[in-house]
Amino acid sequence: MDAIAIDTLRERARQGDARALSVLGRRLLLGLGTPSAPQEGHACLVGAAARGDGEAAALLARLSAWGALQPQSWPEALHHLQRAAEFGWTPAQRELRFLARHEGDDWPALCGRVDIGSLTASPASRVLAASPKVRAIKDFATPEECAWLIGLARDDLRRAQVYRKDAEGYMESGTRTNSEADYTFGNADLVLRVIIERIARAVGLSTRLFEVAKLLHYEPGQQFAPHHDFQQPTTPALAREIAQRGQRVATVLVYLNDDFEGGETEFPRIGLRHRGATGDALMFANVRPDGALDHDSLHAGLPTTRGVKWVLSQWIRSRPVDGGAA
Repeated sequence: MDAIAIDTLRERARQGDARALSVLGRRLLLGLGTPSAPQEGHACLVGAAARGDGEAAALLARLSAWGALQPQSWPEALHHLQRAAEFGWTPAQRELRFLARHEGDDWPALCGRVDIGSLTASPASRVLAASPKVRAIKDFATPEECAWLIGLARDDLRRAQVYRKDAEGYMESGTRTNSEADYTFGNADLVLRVIIERIARAVGLSTRLFEVAKLLHYEPGQQFAPHHDFQQPTTPALAREIAQRGQRVATVLVYLNDDFEGGETEFPRIGLRHRGATGDALMFANVRPDGALDHDSLHAGLPTTRGVKWVLSQWIRSRPVDGGAA
């Protein structure tokens, strides 16, 4: 049904086809084959869910969890996810069981077992370096969560890029040979939202400062050569980027596997190399406490010598990504 023309979907939706209404809503939200129309897409999903469409209810859960087109609300998100499971939407059933840490098909009971406070709590960190500030967290995510996060985006991998310096946008570079995928609305479910909120608690900053999280993938020999995550206003394009979106003040990496050799995260200026086990997190500041750029935060993703490496990467800005107040 995804390949059906928008006009045909609209006509089927007007005739009461809940599935067509759901597909129409998703395509309008994401701008798939049609200009993006988020409000109309949301209305379509509400109508489809009211008619018992499971995917529509699952997408409403996603919107509620992320605070998209509405205030963020975990109770609302779980309510919609439960409805999606009750409507027979298999991905929602799997997701609800995963969040509840329990099997079964009593969907209200499973929903009641989901403890968002516990799921978003972060273990304590330990200091690896004071300047720049580098911290590590043991067992930040479970192995099951790591596998889930890889599965969400691995089919969307593409060659990783770096910021252009002479113009706005991105480009491929010989300094970065790994691949990456964005966690966007199309794949960013409630499990990912739990992890993002856990990161926010670990760093003590609002998720509104977070860029789109990325899944990074390194085949043997691939690397990200020494670089800074902060941006310098050395060109008009970079100056505009900083003015519009703020500075990248911090970086968080979550290591999603450890069955590889090599692949350490290296900070060459301070003589630090770190290799996390599955589920460990690494956090470091890109600026000093006074906001000045910290050139000692220079770091690299060293090449693996055997096996592939998976990492979740989260950049954090100095101002809300959505342009509002923090």
